[in-house]
Amino acid sequence: SMMKLRECKWNNFLLSDFFIFKKGNQNNMNSLNQGNIPLVSAKKNDNGYKSFINPNEKPLYEGHCLTLNNDGDGGAGLAYYQPVKMALDSHVTALIPKIEMSKYVLLFFAKCISMQRKLFGHGRSINSSRMRIFRFMLPVNDEDKPDYVFMEEYMKAIEKRLLNQYKNYIDSKCQKVMGGVIC
Repeated sequence: SMMKLRECKWNNFLLSDFFIFKKGNQNNMNSLNQGNIPLVSAKKNDNGYKSFINPNEKPLYEGHCLTLNNDGDGGAGLAYYQPVKMALDSHVTALIPKIEMSKYVLLFFAKCISMQRKLFGHGRSINSSRMRIFRFMLPVNDEDKPDYVFMEEYMKAIEKRLLNQYKNYIDSKCQKVMGGVIC
Protein backbone atom coordinates (compact mmCIF):
# COMPACT_ATOMS: atom_id res chain seq x y z
CA SER A 1 0.00 0.00 0.00
CA MET A 2 1.85 3.03 -1.25
CA MET A 3 1.51 6.43 0.33
CA LYS A 4 -0.45 8.82 -1.88
CA LEU A 5 0.89 12.17 -3.05
CA ARG A 6 -1.80 14.11 -1.23
CA GLU A 7 -1.01 12.31 2.04
CA CYS A 8 2.56 13.58 1.88
CA LYS A 9 3.79 16.59 3.72
CA TRP A 10 5.23 19.06 1.19
CA ASN A 11 7.68 21.93 1.51
CA ASN A 12 9.23 24.37 -0.93
CA PHE A 13 12.90 24.38 -1.90
CA LEU A 14 15.28 26.37 -4.05
CA LEU A 15 16.30 24.75 -7.32
CA SER A 16 19.83 25.97 -6.65
CA ASP A 17 20.00 23.83 -3.48
CA PHE A 18 20.06 20.71 -5.65
CA PHE A 19 21.47 21.68 -9.05
CA ILE A 20 24.29 23.48 -10.82
CA PHE A 21 22.97 25.41 -13.85
CA LYS A 22 24.70 25.16 -17.23
CA LYS A 23 23.16 27.08 -20.11
CA GLY A 24 22.85 25.42 -23.52
CA ASN A 25 25.32 26.48 -26.19
CA GLN A 26 23.97 25.44 -29.63
CA ASN A 27 22.65 28.47 -31.49
CA ASN A 28 23.40 28.13 -35.21
CA MET A 29 20.89 25.39 -35.99
CA ASN A 30 21.41 25.49 -39.78
CA SER A 31 25.07 24.54 -39.45
CA LEU A 32 24.38 21.28 -37.60
CA ASN A 33 24.86 17.94 -39.36
CA GLN A 34 22.67 14.89 -38.75
CA GLY A 35 24.14 12.30 -36.41
CA ASN A 36 23.21 10.32 -33.32
CA ILE A 37 23.56 12.85 -30.47
CA PRO A 38 20.16 14.14 -29.26
CA LEU A 39 19.72 17.90 -29.63
CA VAL A 40 17.49 19.10 -26.79
CA SER A 41 15.53 22.30 -27.45
CA ALA A 42 12.73 24.12 -25.61
CA LYS A 43 9.95 21.90 -26.95
CA LYS A 44 6.85 20.97 -24.99
CA ASN A 45 7.02 17.26 -25.92
CA ASP A 46 9.36 14.38 -26.91
CA ASN A 47 11.69 15.07 -23.97
CA GLY A 48 12.68 18.25 -25.77
CA TYR A 49 14.36 16.30 -28.59
CA LYS A 50 14.49 18.41 -31.74
CA SER A 51 16.79 16.23 -33.84
CA PHE A 52 19.95 14.11 -33.70
CA ILE A 53 23.24 15.75 -34.65
CA ASN A 54 26.94 15.10 -35.07
CA PRO A 55 29.21 16.54 -32.39
CA ASN A 56 30.68 19.93 -33.32
CA GLU A 57 33.21 22.19 -31.59
CA LYS A 58 30.79 23.02 -28.77
CA PRO A 59 30.90 20.91 -25.60
CA LEU A 60 28.25 18.25 -25.03
CA TYR A 61 26.40 17.69 -21.75
CA GLU A 62 26.58 14.44 -19.82
CA GLY A 63 23.39 12.44 -19.37
CA HIS A 64 21.70 11.65 -16.04
CA CYS A 65 20.63 15.23 -15.41
CA LEU A 66 17.56 17.38 -16.01
CA THR A 67 17.00 19.98 -18.69
CA LEU A 68 14.82 23.03 -18.10
CA ASN A 69 13.22 25.01 -20.92
CA ASN A 70 13.96 28.71 -20.38
CA ASP A 71 11.32 29.78 -22.91
CA GLY A 72 9.78 28.39 -26.06
CA ASP A 73 6.51 27.45 -27.73
CA GLY A 74 4.45 26.65 -24.65
CA GLY A 75 7.37 24.74 -23.19
CA ALA A 76 8.79 27.38 -20.82
CA GLY A 77 9.34 25.93 -17.35
CA LEU A 78 9.15 22.29 -18.45
CA ALA A 79 11.85 20.01 -17.05
CA TYR A 80 12.86 16.64 -18.52
CA TYR A 81 15.10 13.82 -17.32
CA GLN A 82 17.91 13.23 -19.83
CA PRO A 83 19.46 9.76 -19.68
CA VAL A 84 22.21 10.16 -22.30
CA LYS A 85 24.89 12.57 -23.47
CA MET A 86 23.32 15.40 -25.49
CA ALA A 87 23.67 18.75 -27.19
CA LEU A 88 21.61 21.62 -25.75
CA ASP A 89 20.27 24.60 -27.59
CA SER A 90 20.70 28.01 -25.99
CA HIS A 91 17.04 28.18 -24.82
CA VAL A 92 17.60 25.25 -22.45
CA THR A 93 19.56 24.93 -19.20
CA ALA A 94 21.10 21.70 -17.93
CA LEU A 95 20.41 21.08 -14.24
CA ILE A 96 23.37 19.05 -12.98
CA PRO A 97 22.64 17.32 -9.64
CA LYS A 98 24.85 18.49 -6.76
CA ILE A 99 24.21 15.23 -4.90
CA GLU A 100 23.83 11.63 -6.06
CA MET A 101 20.25 11.04 -7.23
CA SER A 102 18.71 8.03 -8.94
CA LYS A 103 16.93 8.23 -12.28
CA TYR A 104 13.62 7.83 -10.39
CA VAL A 105 14.29 10.72 -8.02
CA LEU A 106 15.30 12.92 -10.98
CA LEU A 107 12.10 11.96 -12.83
CA PHE A 108 10.09 12.98 -9.76
CA PHE A 109 12.02 16.27 -9.54
CA ALA A 110 11.32 16.94 -13.23
CA LYS A 111 7.58 16.62 -12.59
CA CYS A 112 7.68 18.85 -9.48
CA ILE A 113 9.69 21.53 -11.32
CA SER A 114 7.34 21.38 -14.32
CA MET A 115 4.38 21.99 -11.98
CA GLN A 116 5.68 25.56 -11.57
CA ARG A 117 5.56 26.27 -15.30
CA LYS A 118 2.40 28.37 -15.08
CA LEU A 119 4.69 31.12 -13.73
CA PHE A 120 6.54 31.26 -17.06
CA GLY A 121 5.75 31.67 -20.73
CA HIS A 122 3.72 34.59 -22.14
CA GLY A 123 6.97 36.54 -22.53
CA ARG A 124 8.30 35.57 -19.08
CA SER A 125 11.37 33.46 -19.69
CA ILE A 126 13.53 31.83 -17.03
CA ASN A 127 16.68 33.93 -17.02
CA SER A 128 19.63 33.35 -14.68
CA SER A 129 18.32 35.62 -11.93
CA ARG A 130 14.91 33.91 -11.99
CA MET A 131 16.70 30.56 -11.97
CA ARG A 132 18.55 31.45 -8.74
CA ILE A 133 15.28 32.20 -6.89
CA PHE A 134 13.21 29.44 -8.56
CA ARG A 135 11.33 27.53 -5.83
CA PHE A 136 9.38 24.30 -6.18
CA MET A 137 7.57 21.85 -3.91
CA LEU A 138 8.83 18.43 -2.80
CA PRO A 139 7.46 15.81 -0.41
CA VAL A 140 9.37 15.86 2.88
CA ASN A 141 10.02 13.41 5.71
CA ASP A 142 9.60 14.02 9.45
CA GLU A 143 12.83 16.07 9.52
CA ASP A 144 11.48 18.34 6.74
CA LYS A 145 14.15 16.99 4.39
CA PRO A 146 13.24 15.86 0.86
CA ASP A 147 11.79 12.34 1.08
CA TYR A 148 14.00 10.63 -1.52
CA VAL A 149 12.79 7.15 -0.54
CA PHE A 150 9.16 8.08 -1.21
CA MET A 151 10.02 9.77 -4.53
CA GLU A 152 11.98 6.71 -5.68
CA GLU A 153 9.24 4.24 -4.71
CA TYR A 154 6.52 6.41 -6.24
CA MET A 155 8.22 6.64 -9.65
CA LYS A 156 9.12 2.93 -9.63
CA ALA A 157 5.44 2.10 -9.02
CA ILE A 158 4.38 4.31 -11.95
CA GLU A 159 7.01 2.70 -14.20
CA LYS A 160 5.82 -0.78 -13.18
CA ARG A 161 2.19 0.12 -13.90
CA LEU A 162 3.08 1.54 -17.34
CA LEU A 163 5.22 -1.50 -18.22
CA ASN A 164 2.34 -3.79 -17.24
CA GLN A 165 -0.08 -1.80 -19.42
CA TYR A 166 2.39 -2.05 -22.30
CA LYS A 167 2.91 -5.79 -21.77
CA ASN A 168 -0.87 -6.41 -21.71
CA TYR A 169 -1.26 -4.40 -24.91
CA ILE A 170 1.51 -6.37 -26.66
CA ASP A 171 0.08 -9.68 -25.40
CA SER A 172 -3.36 -8.83 -26.76
CA LYS A 173 -1.89 -7.89 -30.17
CA CYS A 174 0.23 -11.05 -30.26
CA GLN A 175 -2.78 -13.27 -29.48
CA LYS A 176 -4.68 -11.73 -32.41
CA VAL A 177 -1.73 -12.09 -34.81
CA MET A 178 -0.75 -15.58 -33.70
CA GLY A 179 -4.33 -16.87 -33.60
CA GLY A 180 -4.35 -17.29 -29.86
CA VAL A 181 -0.76 -18.53 -29.52
CA ILE A 182 0.99 -16.73 -26.63
CA CYS A 183 4.23 -15.23 -27.94
